[in-house]
Amino acid sequence: IKFEQKKPGGRYALEFEGVRKGYDGVEVIKGFSAMVQRGERIAIMGRNGMGKSTLINALLANAPQVTEANLALDAGTVKWGHETSVGYFAQDFRESIPSGWTMIDWLRQFDPDATIEQIRGVLGQMIFRGEEGTKKTEVLSGGAACRLMFCKLMLQKPNVLVLDEPTNHLDLEAVIALNTCLQTYPGTLLLVTHDEDLIDEVATRIWDFKDGGITDFQGVYSEYQTKAGA
Repeated sequence: IKFEQKKPGGRYALEFEGVRKGYDGVEVIKGFSAMVQRGERIAIMGRNGMGKSTLINALLANAPQVTEANLALDAGTVKWGHETSVGYFAQDFRESIPSGWTMIDWLRQFDPDATIEQIRGVLGQMIFRGEEGTKKTEVLSGGAACRLMFCKLMLQKPNVLVLDEPTNHLDLEAVIALNTCLQTYPGTLLLVTHDEDLIDEVATRIWDFKDGGITDFQGVYSEYQTKAGA
């Protein structure tokens, strides 16, 4: 796994203020504001059902290059930075892959300049061998669909990666490869995960959902743990 960026964005990747988002009359995100500088790697953590994916959905509602449906912001302002390009791995990533395409044809739209050989090379990096690239997207297993999403991100070369629970369908070897890749990724990262090793080794900033709010800690996980235990 190797994520690159075609070109860096502006000094600030993302600025947002007073973001609110809820479902069925229940407000989940209650007015969160932050500025994200280029190159920050933010781990978004907290128990299930606290609103991590809800926050991501709100922030991505007007994000460049994001085409997933059902992304919406109830209130607040979200401004993505100059020349920002966003690569998104949704928790329900199967919904991001339409039926009726071969893997190769679906991937071609994310880098129109890539040759078939280059696309096959990226598929090979994700252990799709030989003619597997001609498989239809609707027959893929959960693990194969997950690897196909990584192929998409590697072809896009975005300068902002938004990954919502990317390790759910990965074996240990792939999790380690993802960890190593994210440590060297030159762009900005928003990462939703429960994997404490991943948080500890990748994150430079923490957004922690707890006690009905979001703690924004500008530092690494070990420092946050020390402060939280003080």
